[in-house]
Amino acid sequence: MHKKRKRIPIIGILGRREIVIADNNVIFERKGKIEWITFNRPEKLNCLTRFELSLIIQQLQKISNSDTVRAVIFTGKGDKSFSTGMHVNEFDQLNPQSAYELISELRMACQLIRTIPQVVIMAINGHCIGGALEMSMAADIRIASKNAVFSMPEINLGIPSVLDSVLLQKYVGLSLAKEMLLLGEPVDVERMNQFGFLNLVVEQDQLRETAEVFANKVVEKPFYTVRQQKELFQTWQNTNLDYAIKDSVNKFALTFSTEIPQKRLDAFSKRE
Repeated sequence: MHKKRKRIPIIGILGRREIVIADNNVIFERKGKIEWITFNRPEKLNCLTRFELSLIIQQLQKISNSDTVRAVIFTGKGDKSFSTGMHVNEFDQLNPQSAYELISELRMACQLIRTIPQVVIMAINGHCIGGALEMSMAADIRIASKNAVFSMPEINLGIPSVLDSVLLQKYVGLSLAKEMLLLGEPVDVERMNQFGFLNLVVEQDQLRETAEVFANKVVEKPFYTVRQQKELFQTWQNTNLDYAIKDSVNKFALTFSTEIPQKRLDAFSKRE
């Protein structure tokens, strides 16, 4: 039996960009205060293995503790697919314990996307399927190309859709959510966005530039305040109304323990 070689990330510096190629199938690229995470397996429609998922989790954990990175953009290599989610081979020969471990890793990726203090943007090019769509639902901002297609086909494999599929009915309405989860058929970008699932739909060749424009706007905002706002989104989605408002009031007050509001107010006054 051949011993499996350890795959070592390749790190390089190009101008102001720091590029890490991990396993060749996922690329982490730092451009100023923006981190790009690119699914880099276009010949397989950018599907993910469990190893690559673990690399993404590790990178997101690092980013979450960074004061330098202010926004994260996910995209896929090529023009056919953002990502088709987990490679089907990852589901082969699973038992209840190993299935629990696998879905828990995907849950961790979604949770990090949802809760890290940085704003997470999905630049969705082409097919966005299964786990990739769940990750997209966890993100803060979603921008798609006009050729984007969305589906949750797990039911065709005898597997229920889980994790951030919980949010699907909030994004697209209960009727379309049930159709997608029970039939497992693809939905085009126009129908997917009829209830506002996407922030913007653009031409394929404008996707990266548009995502970067959004990210640069985020970079201009006070990071402390962005962190507060993301924490509040979690409170609003997971608690009752009274508690959500109480937490909002507390965070508003805490902002004034910093110099941020006064500096911003002074700068605003000078522009008038």
